[in-house]
Amino acid sequence: MPVSIVIVGGGLMGLSAAFHLRRADASVRVTVLERAQVGAAASGASAAGVRVMGRDPAERALALASLARWKELDRELDGATGYRRGGGLRVALDAEAWSLTPAWVAEQRADDVPLEVLSAADVRHLAPGMSPGTLGGAFCAIDGQAGAMATVQAFASAARRLGAHVDEGAAVTAIGVEGGRVSAVTRADGRREPCDVAIVAAGAWTPTLLQGIGVRLPMTTRPLQMLLTERAPVSLTPVVGAFGHPLSLKQLDDGAYLIGGGWPARVTDESANAWELLDESVRGSLEVAGNVYPPLAACKLARGWAGLEAFMPDDLPVLGPVSEVSGLLVAAGFSGHGFALSPMVGDILARLALGHDARADLWRGLRPDRHAIAGVATR
Repeated sequence: MPVSIVIVGGGLMGLSAAFHLRRADASVRVTVLERAQVGAAASGASAAGVRVMGRDPAERALALASLARWKELDRELDGATGYRRGGGLRVALDAEAWSLTPAWVAEQRADDVPLEVLSAADVRHLAPGMSPGTLGGAFCAIDGQAGAMATVQAFASAARRLGAHVDEGAAVTAIGVEGGRVSAVTRADGRREPCDVAIVAAGAWTPTLLQGIGVRLPMTTRPLQMLLTERAPVSLTPVVGAFGHPLSLKQLDDGAYLIGGGWPARVTDESANAWELLDESVRGSLEVAGNVYPPLAACKLARGWAGLEAFMPDDLPVLGPVSEVSGLLVAAGFSGHGFALSPMVGDILARLALGHDARADLWRGLRPDRHAIAGVATR
């Protein structure tokens, strides 16, 4: 019998795993079960930044390996992700932030992150229109951006083309464990999907699902706001952030500005992925973005949305096997910065599921067992 692998969650991580599994071994039966539509939760609502600058040391190697993949990802997937490598720029607007910038850059360069310190004149040459109060900044030439839903659809189409089954409207209610090993997952309609390996990549819904077998992860849900302006003349190439200010600013190919930075929205119904924007967050985000990049202040807001993001206490994801349950893999808790990692996360999950070299050097510090996981129930 062919190996059967069920992936719970049709966001980027689950779809990337499905693509990599079928590309590695066409005999493996791969089924993705998505509770709504692919990309309907955090993946499709993402700011879609593709960066290594500012990463925690535990995920820098993973980010570097992932960014190396993005250059050829459209070709690999035979699809359009909207990827553009325009660099990443983080500016210093006050003397304290500017005084700390050289050491911040040097610490990351020691891990092979290609950062450089820019003077105020350098910053304005790279991004004309930046705040007159800019003292300088840090720049990473290999950072960039992509399209959130475009990338989701590219992975989904590629996985399907290779023979993965991607079932939408297929919520999972339970994971079956027999003799300490995964045996099946159960859909909301009662159908059982027998499997040799289960990959849980269900974002904010991961803890509830795992709790049913006694696996507890200290994961919380935060709704993060995104804003999109009306179109303006294209003038901003890099993705812009600012030390000490909640900001992620991109200008899209059509001229609209996409503004994030971790501003909160409010969850109204987590089970239904429902949220509402907060007036104070909308105002605050627009004010920060306009102060850092004054040309944006003249742009009208077109719309806003939020994505329900799963956060871990240390703001780092959990990736890899759950030691108490054979055949159970987890990829969740990406804490608002998982989008860029999706090519390598999917590859790692596929390698783990198939028993291949799983590149542990890239994710050693992200293992689920770094957090307390209590006794596993068998059902």
